[in-house]
Amino acid sequence: MNQKYRKRNTAAFTAASYFALGAGLFLFCLGVYNADWELNVKGYYLLCMVLITITCIVVQKVVRDNTEDKEIRLDNPKHRMRNTEAFTGMAIAGLIIGYAMFLIGLYNAPFELNEKGYYIAVILLISYSAIGVQKVTRDNAEDKEILAEQAIKSENGF
Repeated sequence: MNQKYRKRNTAAFTAASYFALGAGLFLFCLGVYNADWELNVKGYYLLCMVLITITCIVVQKVVRDNTEDKEIRLDNPKHRMRNTEAFTGMAIAGLIIGYAMFLIGLYNAPFELNEKGYYIAVILLISYSAIGVQKVTRDNAEDKEILAEQAIKSENGF
């Protein structure tokens, strides 16, 4: 029985993930650009945003790698894990530090509550969409390989 492989993500979901990340980054940068803050404060919040974005992507990759590697190890105990425990811990620590820096900065900032809420909402949008973009990028790359292998097999009559 030759069952056709179905891609995990639709083009709409992939586009929505990239759009959400782009929109979140744009809105955060727009808010910082238009804020009446000193440059060092603007730099602090931009640095927090970059750290959170990058570490969300790394943590998602590490968690997925570790989950896949544990499943592979059930069949092949000699399989080498892609991430060390130290790297996994540093990735998670980086994310916690990024959120802590961001939230401590906001807590101590003399901003109105609605302005603090704006930045919290946008950083959550960025966090979620960064994870989504990493997921769809990896899924789509794997799906492309699987579909290419399937096409070769069907051409050869397997």
